[in-house]
Amino acid sequence: MSTSIREQIILAAVALLEADGGPAGLTVHRERTRPLDADTLPAILVYAEDDKPEPLGKQVYAAPLVVRNLILHVECRALGSTELPPDAALDPLIVWAAQQLAQNEHFPTSTTPSVNLANGIVEGGTTWLSKEGDQLFAAAATQWTVKYRTSRLDPTSDT
Repeated sequence: MSTSIREQIILAAVALLEADGGPAGLTVHRERTRPLDADTLPAILVYAEDDKPEPLGKQVYAAPLVVRNLILHVECRALGSTELPPDAALDPLIVWAAQQLAQNEHFPTSTTPSVNLANGIVEGGTTWLSKEGDQLFAAAATQWTVKYRTSRLDPTSDT
């Protein structure tokens, strides 16, 4: 069984964030169910929220292709301290994620780099969260809309 283009995009996003050159000690996960206080920090979590298809060219019936808008969340988590405010602790992670995703917005495939999985990516809003306890935990989730297309009949193909 083939893998959907949506799944390939999510896996490509995780691979981009795991690439060399990221913040020291960074771990990347493809899930959002990890408890903030039990995670190895700093961390980035990647997960999908919605994937809304629209017929290409507004064709209502029997459209051969659909344009999809995948809502991808990139949640950055870090430890703050009395000397380092939570937003400052998150900044290197947010910068890394934005650079990696924006510079690779077409998500070239690993097997054929000239073949792109997506048409482009649009950055949305960021939601911030801080949690006090024995340690000061901080998180910020940025929403990205990944635009791509697939066959209406086969989500593993774009033709």
